[in-house]
Amino acid sequence: MKRANKETTTSSRKHTSTTTTASKTSSSSSSSISIDPAAAAGGVSLITPATTDSTTYIKIGDAATFQWNYTSLTISPSKVNVEAYCSSNEYAYPIAMNLSIKDTTVVWNTSKYEATASRPLLTAMYTLYIYNSSGSVDDTAEAGYLQPFNSYYFGVYAAQEYTNLTEFECPTCSGAFSLFQKNILSGTVMCSILASILSMLVLI
Repeated sequence: MKRANKETTTSSRKHTSTTTTASKTSSSSSSSISIDPAAAAGGVSLITPATTDSTTYIKIGDAATFQWNYTSLTISPSKVNVEAYCSSNEYAYPIAMNLSIKDTTVVWNTSKYEATASRPLLTAMYTLYIYNSSGSVDDTAEAGYLQPFNSYYFGVYAAQEYTNLTEFECPTCSGAFSLFQKNILSGTVMCSILASILSMLVLI
């Protein structure tokens, strides 16, 4: 999947032995653990919106909540990025950058974003991204590490101002019949009426 605003990527981690030894580092201590290379990569399980629900549509100006859990995660990244990727302009809109791995709920305030945005939101379909902030959404995770999440799609749209029905103009419809069209229509209607009368006379 193309990324227009992502300039850096990280190379894949390589392991040369049948048992992987990974370092898990925090600000206070560090330790080493072994990971079975055949084990699954860690993932993201979306809770809100539920993936079983119908497509979610977010009106620009409203706030949207995203909540998730991590699954099969042995080596946790310290921070993740949460973005809304729009393929129409190949741009990933930031929802929460460098979010602590402990935080699994974000509220996307589209009104606040639009107030200072250099790239306004488009009316389009978007993909939710959740991935290690030190990597890329295009990375392929190894056993126990966080696999980038990019499998939830939702819509974003701009509300339209109310238009009185009498003032509405259909952009794909003809504004009015021409005189020629009216004459054809009148002739067609008259022929239909005469054909009906003749049918009734025949039956009599």
